[in-house]
Amino acid sequence: MTSWQQAAAGDSALMNDFQTICGFGGRLSGTGQDEAAMEWALTRLREIGPDVRRVSVPYDGWRCLASSLTLLGGKPANLECVPLLRSASTAPEGLEGTVLDLGAGRPEDFERAGDAVRGKIVLVRHEYPFSQGHVHRRRKYDMAVAQGAVAFLIANPLPGAGPLSGSSGRPRDGAGIPAAYIDHEAALALAAQPGARVRLHIQGEELRDSMACAGILDLPGGRDSRIVISAHMDGHDLGCSALDNATGVAVALAAARILEPRLGPGTPGLRICFFTAEEWALAGSARYLADMPATERDTLKFNINLDTVAGDDTLCALISEYPALAGVVDGAAARAGVAVSHWLPFMPNSDHANFAKHGIPALRLVAGFEKPESRVRHILSRGDVAGIIHEDELRNALAVTCAMASLALDMSDDDLDALKAGSTCPRV
Repeated sequence: MTSWQQAAAGDSALMNDFQTICGFGGRLSGTGQDEAAMEWALTRLREIGPDVRRVSVPYDGWRCLASSLTLLGGKPANLECVPLLRSASTAPEGLEGTVLDLGAGRPEDFERAGDAVRGKIVLVRHEYPFSQGHVHRRRKYDMAVAQGAVAFLIANPLPGAGPLSGSSGRPRDGAGIPAAYIDHEAALALAAQPGARVRLHIQGEELRDSMACAGILDLPGGRDSRIVISAHMDGHDLGCSALDNATGVAVALAAARILEPRLGPGTPGLRICFFTAEEWALAGSARYLADMPATERDTLKFNINLDTVAGDDTLCALISEYPALAGVVDGAAARAGVAVSHWLPFMPNSDHANFAKHGIPALRLVAGFEKPESRVRHILSRGDVAGIIHEDELRNALAVTCAMASLALDMSDDDLDALKAGSTCPRV
């Protein structure tokens, strides 16, 4: 057992923290559950260091007031649906239309359909998000909007798993169409009737002046530079957001406890960032970084973002088109005694994306990459509950996080700046 595995095994609070976070519920931003969980987390951070603050940032809030989906025909049938966050509303009486089934709903499917999309209610399928060829829900939604669809349905491909939850990404007052998740069985019912007609009803409310919060702990070293460990506190309200992202928050708290004594006159400082409104198109961290003075942002040298770090016994670092981070990952894996793969292409699926866009080398540590059969498949669903998480997976993620951060803490500022070499990440 390596020293980092021993340190991870010795953190007695890890699992209790994880269970406590899950106990707050799904923590959807705007429900109050995220705020309650953040207040708890701030208390936990103050036990590690005194420089703890809460930063409020605006985001485009929204809430669903009513929703329904009815399959019309000889005997109308009600189908369960969950509107995408920030979905456009239908007329009060609903929207009737013909369903066009585009299968997976990948770019080639939309290209093949062409003008047939116009005026239709498009049906596509959700894809396992942690894979090389994944096409994100919001990209499918955007293609439907661009080709003139009047509404958008996206189905969970897993039988018996219910609908999913997620964001449309529609900005405040932005053009968009009504959009909702449905379950596998509803998609089968629609696919069984080519040209099926449905009535979709979604009533949502824009919540202007909504505020998200970030919880920040600064642990000083001997230099102004900072290594950042981040995780998002908010989630969705179908399950208790155990995978996504009680796992990341619990590991970040434990990493802060373990790493704090290792900071000293020769090291950078360590910053722990807990974000909310991540599930709203990464809005919380985007605004936090955009509002930060450039001089402060320049001190942030490396971001380790923890999001869905258990649910399978494999770990992967998504290194955001910063090729030099591959060496950091390999070195950390060797120090931790835990295998970690890495994937170079930019995947804007968590808060690391906003750090990377600001020129800060950033990665996301995630479990179950290319493992659609893993327990990570329950992400965004009612099955995202504490019972699917294995303790040994959390402790492996903790060992890797500590090893990665310690490797960075051992670097000079010149070495940390060299991590930017060869980056092709798109910038803000």
